[in-house]
Amino acid sequence: MNFLSLFRHRKDLVGYAPGEVIYAQGAPADSLFVIVAGEVELSLHGKPIAMEGEGGIIGEMALLDSATRNSTATARSVVELAKLDRIQFQKLIGENAEFALRAMTALANRLRAVDKFIVASLDK
Repeated sequence: MNFLSLFRHRKDLVGYAPGEVIYAQGAPADSLFVIVAGEVELSLHGKPIAMEGEGGIIGEMALLDSATRNSTATARSVVELAKLDRIQFQKLIGENAEFALRAMTALANRLRAVDKFIVASLDK
């Protein structure tokens, strides 16, 4: 099954215009997002750390551990997102191995991006 086909035809997709903030660092987290279309920039303390495009998952870290957002997500183009709350996320993880693997990959990529950010900050 094509990963994005799980989300493309949902009636509850949310849209953002270029430059709009999807979520802000420090905000409470009650959902994650699958990028159905467009590009989203993730930043930490105002500095870009990653760019995610179609098929990317954002907001997963705070949803997993019930913490606040550790980054800011900003639309860099017109963006369409599927918003999943904790219950929907847990159900999908249990039912769809491809989604579970993508979520774990997103988390690993985010940790690597933050690690690079930290190393670059220490080198200064």
